Amino acid sequence: MITEEATVVSIEKNTIEIEINRSKPCGLCGKTQGCGNGIWGKIFSHKKKNLIFSNDIQANIGDRVSLSIEEGYLLKTSLLLYGLPLFFMFFSMIVFSLFTDNLKDLYAFFGAVLGLAVGVTSLKIFNSYKHDSFYKEATLSKI
Repeated sequence: MITEEATVVSIEKNTIEIEINRSKPCGLCGKTQGCGNGIWGKIFSHKKKNLIFSNDIQANIGDRVSLSIEEGYLLKTSLLLYGLPLFFMFFSMIVFSLFTDNLKDLYAFFGAVLGLAVGVTSLKIFNSYKHDSFYKEATLSKI
């Protein structure tokens, strides 16, 4: 189980909005120096995105809560996030290079770009239909 601490920032009807308290780049280790994730985080300042959950735990504004998800769910999601665009990229690269006799590398390059675009677009479409599945997998508890 992967857990992160969060703070309740607002309450609306039967829902709460929480903000995750990040003290390190990711949950893998405590390193903030020399990690690729930490470097990218410094280059591209990521906006904090608050999460909205149903208030089943009767939390109040300012309460600290714990957000938990299973490692298996994170693994499946990561595989989908990275694997699907790569699959489309390599598949279309191979298909484009098979149907050409000359300039195979150029067609393979355009096939890779097209496949990557199709993969990322399909992820966005999939996410628009399944965006709330994270909230079903995550559990929230008071600290």
